[in-house]
Amino acid sequence: MSKSRFDSVIQAVADDTLDLPAVVACFAPYLHIAHQLPGRIRFRIELAALDDPAIRRLGSDALSDALAGIRGVRDIKLNKLARSCVVEYDRTQIPDTAWADLLAGRDTPAAQSLTGILQDRYAEVRRA
Repeated sequence: MSKSRFDSVIQAVADDTLDLPAVVACFAPYLHIAHQLPGRIRFRIELAALDDPAIRRLGSDALSDALAGIRGVRDIKLNKLARSCVVEYDRTQIPDTAWADLLAGRDTPAAQSLTGILQDRYAEVRRA
């Protein structure tokens, strides 16, 4: 079986060697901001990401569990059929510009804030 581009990310999670900027860089080409309102963002997910064997092995339940409980995120709705993900978030904790900055690889205070939140969540999941 050939390795997918996401296999290395999943292996890094298992080995506890996750490099969040590398994960974002891996997923960013597959995520596009379709629409954003203050406190709410909809991502369009490229079909190639959802069809990737590593993501399919991970499963949507595991993905939803990993995303649940992110500080500042009120709700996440993943719709695989529509290839979209809606995130409702607290703007006092996650600036509106953080999402676009993070996906574009810009090192801004907003992106750093969101990166810190994601790293905290990863540490919580690893401890559980």
